[in-house]
Amino acid sequence: MANNRVMWRFNPPAAPHFDGLWEAAVKSTKHHLRRVIGDTMLTYEEMVTLLTQIEACLNSRPLSALTDDPEDLSALTPGHLLIGAPLTALPELSLREVPAARLSR
Repeated sequence: MANNRVMWRFNPPAAPHFDGLWEAAVKSTKHHLRRVIGDTMLTYEEMVTLLTQIEACLNSRPLSALTDDPEDLSALTPGHLLIGAPLTALPELSLREVPAARLSR
């Protein structure tokens, strides 16, 4: 294995401090789960929905500013790297149901 440059890293299950960055993400996920669920038992569908919402929140944390403009408050997030847009952005308003007369105001 040394010839193939394989390097083993031991991570004991009871020592989360060995892997700092991804353990911080696990800690954040557990924190949000405890805050929302408490002692409640969820169905599979409810749990998947909740984990998806927590994932969207965690992947929407700002990494850096998108532009140098101090007036622009948008930030680069992990969601931008995953899908090209923030995961918790509000959906665009559909103008199909708005009468044409109201669009010109």
